[in-house]
Amino acid sequence: MKLSGAVPLLAAMVVAILAALPVRAQSTLPAEGFAGLAFDQHPGAVLPADVRLVDDQGRSVSTADLFGQGRPVVLVFDYFRCTTLCGLVLGDLSAALAQVPLTPGRDYGVVAVSIDPRETARDAAALKARHFDRDPAFAGAVRFLVGAEDEVRRLADTVGFPYRYDPMIEQFAHPAGVTLVSGSGRISRYILGIGYDPLDLRLGLIDASRGTVASVADQLLLLCYAYDPAHGRYSLVIGNIVRAGGILTVAALGLLIFLASRKPSGGAR
Repeated sequence: MKLSGAVPLLAAMVVAILAALPVRAQSTLPAEGFAGLAFDQHPGAVLPADVRLVDDQGRSVSTADLFGQGRPVVLVFDYFRCTTLCGLVLGDLSAALAQVPLTPGRDYGVVAVSIDPRETARDAAALKARHFDRDPAFAGAVRFLVGAEDEVRRLADTVGFPYRYDPMIEQFAHPAGVTLVSGSGRISRYILGIGYDPLDLRLGLIDASRGTVASVADQLLLLCYAYDPAHGRYSLVIGNIVRAGGILTVAALGLLIFLASRKPSGGAR
């Protein structure tokens, strides 16, 4: 599903990053090709379970070990020796997740996959240590992985994450954003761009969990916010606030009537 509203923003982002490279580096990618480097969103698609990857400890794993384990996962594609966008994406993601009132490991996981087939488990471990090793619980919930080009490409194509390598500047052109995967391994939401809002991640993870990690406060927030797939953000919806207020009012009146009916009658003695 192409989302035309997000294309100009993401294309401009890619162009801006390439333009920031040293003058001597000249990209060979045509400018008109950047529009095809936006996320091609596939909500509801099931991720393949047989993609073989290597984690940051050098262990061979399959995507069946990473997804479909009953908890939502934040999936991000990057390359770990990137000198432009990728570190910014991972740094923003780490900082935003630190403000989400959910428990990493128990309530959600994070999977970062390199799109550069030349990278190794050592590269994965180095970038993980830079952004996600602030405490053992958080580090244990995060998996950084590398893999063969055909394996990573198969996973990225299912997500709708396009990327192209430019040998002239030795960089990959790709969109910025994260994908939220449900506990059953289905694509639930896309959070696009950079500068992640902790509220977007919180609501997206709750949606992806199908409510299994939602508190009463989270349920009320979901009543007031709606997901906008074109921009990959949650937005406040006034109509839903009015409906939520109506529900709370009815609940409060019901509680008052219930409490009043339980008061003992003074004239009964």
